[in-house]
Amino acid sequence: MEKRKRSVSLSFVLLRFACTMFLSMFFCLVLWLATQTLLQHRGFIYHGSVPNQQVEEFLRDHPDTFTEPDDDFLSSYALFDANGMLRKSNANERELAYLTESYKTQTHDQNVKQYTYSDQSTILIHWIYQKDFSNSKLRELLPPFEVLWWITLLFAWILIFALCISWLCKTLSSKLKLFNDISNKIASHNLDFAIYPAGIREYDEALSAMDEMRQALYQSLTEQWRAQQQRDSEIAALAHDLKTPLTLIGGNTELLLCEVFPKKQTQMLNTILSNTNRAQKYLSSLLDISSGSEEPWTACDLSAIFTELSRSLKELAGSKHITLNIENHLSGSRLLQKEHFFRALHNVAQNALEHTPPQKHVSLIGNTLDTGWEFLILDEGCGFTNAALLHATERLWRDDTARQTDGHHGIGLSFTAETIKTLGGTLSLENRKHGGGVVKIFLPFKT
Repeated sequence: MEKRKRSVSLSFVLLRFACTMFLSMFFCLVLWLATQTLLQHRGFIYHGSVPNQQVEEFLRDHPDTFTEPDDDFLSSYALFDANGMLRKSNANERELAYLTESYKTQTHDQNVKQYTYSDQSTILIHWIYQKDFSNSKLRELLPPFEVLWWITLLFAWILIFALCISWLCKTLSSKLKLFNDISNKIASHNLDFAIYPAGIREYDEALSAMDEMRQALYQSLTEQWRAQQQRDSEIAALAHDLKTPLTLIGGNTELLLCEVFPKKQTQMLNTILSNTNRAQKYLSSLLDISSGSEEPWTACDLSAIFTELSRSLKELAGSKHITLNIENHLSGSRLLQKEHFFRALHNVAQNALEHTPPQKHVSLIGNTLDTGWEFLILDEGCGFTNAALLHATERLWRDDTARQTDGHHGIGLSFTAETIKTLGGTLSLENRKHGGGVVKIFLPFKT
């Protein structure tokens, strides 16, 4: 794994997050206090001690009679006559109830001032130490300034907390995305890439383990590919070596059949020729598998390939008295090894024709979907057995009880499956409800 920067522990990342959050909240508190002080100096709000100062000023010099305070008086008061009846008040219903109860019980609340005038009327004033708006209209319309100001601080802290959490989640998620990207690349067998550290020690240890796994898998797949290439080369060499003597055997047998022999010898020659032809077909299949790796990759028109496939199968379908239905809805190009891909489709379609009785139908359908291209090959034969649905794409697998006739060696379908897999696509087998098999091939747009 390549190194780009010094790693830090996850605990350090969390500590940095906590420090950033608390420092931001502290800065917000300082700004909050500074703004509050500025508003107070500008006269927008009163200091918390102003209500008490107003009360002291109102009762200074022990006045003999009651003088109604102006609108800037911040405290609540209630004036009772000598008989205890309420004469005047600026208090709301709740404050008035409290002042009335305090008058009756002779309360000792330090925030309540009680004073008796010369006419035996008594005033009770309830003041609260809190900052408030200097504008009387704002005091009527809004809750006390100090309550609103604390709510503002609380919302600011909540916003800071949310932003810090979002930053932490984004940071950790971006690091975790490395694991997802690496997993996707490994799953697609794309192992030729570098893994960079995340900058967090615990993450880097896991990434280092994934890098070791990537290298081991890369080496394993490389060795497997080399072994496969060597095996294919050996198969190709063996097939070529066997092709010439088999051709000679078949040719000489055909010449011998031109002569007149007893019935028993003629049957033996026919058996030799039949088995020789089977062996030659088998060798052709092996050559199909081992060839194609050197074919260049080019951008091919899928609709044109499908049309060419349909044209090449019409003669075979006609000779078997099978109706071939063609639906070509393909559009666009794809990077392919054209002959390799054509041979893969041809194997499946030919297999469908060979397993469909005369007077029946085989359908070739090509569709362009939102995410790729779909090829459907539908026949009206006997369908796939349960075993065939599971194993038919395995090399050299043969099902003797269904869809099996002489000349098939379990190679064609496996060759098609490997070809489609190389292109990043999928091949699946199904049975139709009313008899017959379906082969679905999907190629994604991504090359």
